[in-house]
Amino acid sequence: MKRTSIKDVATKAGVSITTVSRALNGYSDVSEATRARIMEVARELNYAPDVNARALGGMSETTIGLIVSDLQHSDYSNMAFGVISGVYHACVENGCEFILLATDVARQGKQNFLQLCRKKNLDGIVAMGLRTDDVYYKEVLKGYLPCALIDINKMGKNLCNISVDNIRASKEAVQHLLALGHKHIGMINGEKVADVSKERYSGYASALLDADMVLNPDYVIYSDFKEEVAREEVKELLKNNPEITAVFCASDLMAIGAIQGIEEMGLRVPEDISVVGFDDIPVARYVGNGLTTIKQDPYIMGNMAGKIAYQMVMKEKVPFQMQAPYELVERGSTGPLKK
Repeated sequence: MKRTSIKDVATKAGVSITTVSRALNGYSDVSEATRARIMEVARELNYAPDVNARALGGMSETTIGLIVSDLQHSDYSNMAFGVISGVYHACVENGCEFILLATDVARQGKQNFLQLCRKKNLDGIVAMGLRTDDVYYKEVLKGYLPCALIDINKMGKNLCNISVDNIRASKEAVQHLLALGHKHIGMINGEKVADVSKERYSGYASALLDADMVLNPDYVIYSDFKEEVAREEVKELLKNNPEITAVFCASDLMAIGAIQGIEEMGLRVPEDISVVGFDDIPVARYVGNGLTTIKQDPYIMGNMAGKIAYQMVMKEKVPFQMQAPYELVERGSTGPLKK
């Protein structure tokens, strides 16, 4: 069978060979409309840019890349190891090549998303940890390549989001505190620029509003998913709002930091302050009498994402969103409101 050439792509797209080359290599002087048309034609014709690249339609070996942003942040790394394993096994099951691509803001500024995908000959990607202000965030959402998103709740062509129902799960966590009699409940959230932070706040707010509680903006602080930041910030939160008797944290690491800060103030968990986390990282069960938290399985999420990415590369029809299982795990960090 005749191999598709760059000239074939240029002819069908109605542009020059130079424009095709610059579009596929991520140059900024090509309009988004032209780039999108060229990418679509390249997919239709199964065009591979060099002898080492695989056909976009998967004529031979398919490569799936897992893009993880800010892997050095310990909160992401706890989840990332499970996701990496899950994606890897999904690739093995489907005979795919697997590549791990760790990135950060500095690297994204040096090499754009399309250039990275072309350099690594990626057919599809799984993305996690991207913040809304990351350079790659907007590029991934354009759907140039089939992409499975983990905890990035966006819909579009060639996109599928895989996550737990963060809103409902967070709502259940706060409802657990309400059921114990707590009326003044604070929240330690992650990063304002993370989709998952917005969803977990929505669940927190929904639970309080359903219980006819007033949303107090002073009760919500942001600790960037960092244990040490939560440790210090919770002290200010409780100092400024001494009526608070329970705290919902958008991650286990922030919950662990919060518990440390609470105890440094001479308060007890859960006798004085109840604390709920999110993730159920391995150490959660060993914190004090155990951390009450929302359990999610990063391996399952990674495995689902890897399979979905492969199915999209194979042009199979997939849903825009898939939800992974979760459960509320009750341990010793929460207790009834002290009379």
